[in-house]
Amino acid sequence: MKTILLVDNRPKASQLYSVGLEVYVGATVIECQNIDEAAEYLFSNAPKIVITRSPIEQRDIALKFSILIEKKKLETQLIVLGTTKISSHQATLFDENVEVREVIKKCATILEVTAKDMADQDVGIYYRIKVNLLCANLELVCNIYRMNQAGEYTAFLNKGHKIHAEILMILNSAHEEYIYVEASDRLKFVNSLTVFLAERLADDNLSLEDSLLFANQGYRVVREAALKMMITPEIIQMTEVNINTMTSIVKRMPKLKQLLEMTTQEVSIMFRHSLLTCYIASHIIDKMEWGNQEQKVKIAFVSFFHDISINEDAHVLVHSDEELEQLNATQEQKINIKRHAINSAMILNRYYKTLPFGVETIVKQHHGTRDGVGFAAYPMSVSPLALVFLVAEEWVSYILKAETLGMHLTKEEALDKIKLKYKGFSYQNIIKAIKDLSI
Repeated sequence: MKTILLVDNRPKASQLYSVGLEVYVGATVIECQNIDEAAEYLFSNAPKIVITRSPIEQRDIALKFSILIEKKKLETQLIVLGTTKISSHQATLFDENVEVREVIKKCATILEVTAKDMADQDVGIYYRIKVNLLCANLELVCNIYRMNQAGEYTAFLNKGHKIHAEILMILNSAHEEYIYVEASDRLKFVNSLTVFLAERLADDNLSLEDSLLFANQGYRVVREAALKMMITPEIIQMTEVNINTMTSIVKRMPKLKQLLEMTTQEVSIMFRHSLLTCYIASHIIDKMEWGNQEQKVKIAFVSFFHDISINEDAHVLVHSDEELEQLNATQEQKINIKRHAINSAMILNRYYKTLPFGVETIVKQHHGTRDGVGFAAYPMSVSPLALVFLVAEEWVSYILKAETLGMHLTKEEALDKIKLKYKGFSYQNIIKAIKDLSI
């Protein structure tokens, strides 16, 4: 039997590890939150692997487990997340913010589970999911079932339903440990749960690298679905998770330089462009007298959707009629770029029926034209928040264009270009806010 003892005093992080290990590695995961509970389990059991965060409550738990495993002569492998006095030949050591998939891959290696094994696991007709892994407001990507006393599976909630707090109370009061999904849906369900948990974990020691990778991949999925008009409840749920994760990354990233460096690899130009624009615009809002959290939420929506209708990543850097004319692209692609603001606004309108007020308009006007077609050389008559987004996106584009040419453009050099293009009084405070931004 493939049993893993997971010792973690951070319940949300423990959830993320537990669900991934059970589904992808096919292991039974025993969760403990403190050293005494875990030690008691080890005295009478021999799990294949012990994964522990260390230290917990200022104690080097990994050292205690190492001694216990050696004393009992167990063949148990020890994996440590954090710092410990034991050496790498006694255990597999990871940084406490290691990506979850790296730990899962290590466990698969220890248990001799191949990637094909993970995909081909025979789990029967239904696959069980721990009730304590369910989250309030999680929107279901498949039907879920309950098991009655006769061992029969009965329909409980349908795909697209949202799990409300009352539903969790019903399951807990009935002392049910598991709900079930059809075996063919297990990876889809777990993937949706993982993305949702990633958003929840944004303030609970999930690494920024993991957040970026989750958000980048989610953006790709949403964009592909949007272009094919596959606007399902699952896609909407993933979109909301992504927007929340973007907002969380912006809050957690102390300096723009760090964000620029962290997004150079494995992150698409389009998502990088959106995330950086969200970062700059949010910090500009902090400097505005009228700025508040509501405006930042709007900016996050706009950042996510404003280029969603563009077909090629590199085309997000086209910001003028001159650049469009010089672009090596087909006529159809050029038309798409010219109309992408209005097209993105139309997609956004189909996604959401209750958008934050003004978001659709800002998406349509994000290149300074009121009708969402083309590029305005001197944008006028658009809302103050639209001007903030417009300047933020322009500044980011100058930085990224320079990078594609192998050049480094400083904040001041990019600002000089902004000043040449946006000379009106309306832009003075916006430009000053960027100038004051800590790089």
